[in-house]
Amino acid sequence: MKLTAISLLEGKGAEPFEIPTLTPRIFVDLLDSNKALLFPSVFDLESFGSFLVDLKLKRYPYIGGAAPRTVIPTVAGKDIIFTSNESPPDQPIPFHHELAQCPEPPAYIFFYCDTPTESGGQTPIIDSTKVYRFANETHPTFIEKLKLHGARYIRTLPAEDDPSSPIGRSYKNTWNVNSEDELDAKLSQIKGCEWEWQPDGCVRITTEPVPAIRLVTDHVQNNIFQWTFANSIVAAFLGWQDRRNDRHKSLLFGNNDQMPEEVLQSIADFMEQNRVLYTWKKGDVIALNNKLVMHSRNPFEGKRRVLASIWGGPQDSIRLAQPENGVAIGTRPDSFYDPLFPADPLVFGFWKVPRGQKCEQVCYQAIAAGYRRLDCACDYGNEEDVGRGIAKAIADGIVTREELFVTSKLWNTYHQHVSQACAKSMKDLGLSYLDEYLIHFPISLEFVEFEDKYPPEWTNTDGKMVVVPNDIGATWAAMEALVDQGLVKNIGVCNFSTQLLRQLLSTCRIRPSTLQIEMHPHNSQERLLRFAREAGMRVTAFSVFGASSYISLDMATADDLLMTDKTILAICDKKQKTPAQVLLRWAIQRNTLPLSKTCNPLRMKENRQVFDFYLTVPEMERIDSLNKNRRYNDPGEFCQDMGTFCPIYD
Repeated sequence: MKLTAISLLEGKGAEPFEIPTLTPRIFVDLLDSNKALLFPSVFDLESFGSFLVDLKLKRYPYIGGAAPRTVIPTVAGKDIIFTSNESPPDQPIPFHHELAQCPEPPAYIFFYCDTPTESGGQTPIIDSTKVYRFANETHPTFIEKLKLHGARYIRTLPAEDDPSSPIGRSYKNTWNVNSEDELDAKLSQIKGCEWEWQPDGCVRITTEPVPAIRLVTDHVQNNIFQWTFANSIVAAFLGWQDRRNDRHKSLLFGNNDQMPEEVLQSIADFMEQNRVLYTWKKGDVIALNNKLVMHSRNPFEGKRRVLASIWGGPQDSIRLAQPENGVAIGTRPDSFYDPLFPADPLVFGFWKVPRGQKCEQVCYQAIAAGYRRLDCACDYGNEEDVGRGIAKAIADGIVTREELFVTSKLWNTYHQHVSQACAKSMKDLGLSYLDEYLIHFPISLEFVEFEDKYPPEWTNTDGKMVVVPNDIGATWAAMEALVDQGLVKNIGVCNFSTQLLRQLLSTCRIRPSTLQIEMHPHNSQERLLRFAREAGMRVTAFSVFGASSYISLDMATADDLLMTDKTILAICDKKQKTPAQVLLRWAIQRNTLPLSKTCNPLRMKENRQVFDFYLTVPEMERIDSLNKNRRYNDPGEFCQDMGTFCPIYD
């Protein structure tokens, strides 16, 4: 079915775009990147039902909600569609994530307009990450307390539905029970939940502490990594009011402290001022990513019939499409579909970090700032210093070894001495295993004895760069042996082209888990990124800031700087973020793991503040348009200064 869609969070200026075929995979990708989509005026009730079922999402029972609902049967499913909140039309419904008071809220919510109202009745939406950022910057203590303790919701439910109340759903329908005894049995299974039966047959329920701030990490191989104001506390504060309930007594922190009403009102005011409104038309469908977007309802006059449907995440069968015709050789390993661990896409690198005590200090500070992925290499000449920094951080209780993901790399002179090179890196780092070991370059140089020159860099003891014949397949077999021996958990490559990857994939026993390449807006490498992901590899992007690290090496000029590019600066101004933060965010949203380095502790923390905003699809496209295939780290260029012509990308 060919569809037209509009990204709702873009507001009135959003351009419609066509979706030739909406597969389940494409739907997931679109809702991860756009968060909220409008499909204008193309559905009736039955086609809406078929549309929902065809997306192959997990069924989600409507249990725990406050509002009365009526099920609307369709051919596609007798209980997948129901009326949206049936509270009185003169009552506004405040912003909330659907069923955020539940431990596992639904992933998606859909609305279908059968009968638009003549006045009012819009369904305002707001980006939850935007709300989180406002609250965190304006009320940091409040947010920290929500992160630490979560929220408890307090509501008194009647035995039968009360259509006169916006929160009049009965405990029988809310919890799918028929008696007090059945409810007692259900609630007794929830640790921390408290309830009290009232003389009139109602029940006052205080939920267990529920997470109220969530970091949405990776989702079906898509990088999200956004903090969200994932709760219904504003909805409870403003809207949980009827003859049984007092909204001022509807909320507690998870430690039973009262929530400050002035803070709740401040956040509610921000939502009101920054919401996106859309006026319904008959046949419209809106799809919301319930993890990332909050919704509400305006009061209305006259008739209005908007139906809803809630669903869990994609079924297990929804994976990145396996390419046909040998585009990427073989079947992706199941490990590609595992959640990212550590659940943090940011990588801290040690290239050009000064050796000695300074490097040890930088490593320790990076771990203290929150970095868990550490990118090392023999060639950087500072692995002993990094190892001391790791040991100190572990000794001080900042981190455990299991929480770190440490990468090292096989240098060019050791392609025929893999086990010795790996052992040397492990000894210098003070580690009994590496999380990842990568072939640094697809270049084999003359072997240099460890005791004669270490790190050997690009030249031998006579100062000459000597390229030697080597079977990269044999080098890879030696890498595989490291995994067999339990010395390395993952193996991968750096600076490989698609053809080298294809050759490796055709002969390997253990597939490469990672491709690390130079990647920034001036060298976006879209095809290589696509190939690697289709082959089941995670991609680490080094030099994500572009020319910045290369000016001091006379490999770039000030004119190449992305940090001063007008496109980047315009987005920085709109987002109130630094150029580094925007570039890191761009890399994250391309589903890569961006690698950055700084010796400044304040910059370390600043560069991690990239989970409280996101770039819209048009903003991503504007940055993508800066590509000019400009590569700064190119052996085909800099090796000529050593008397050797050694291109690898041509």
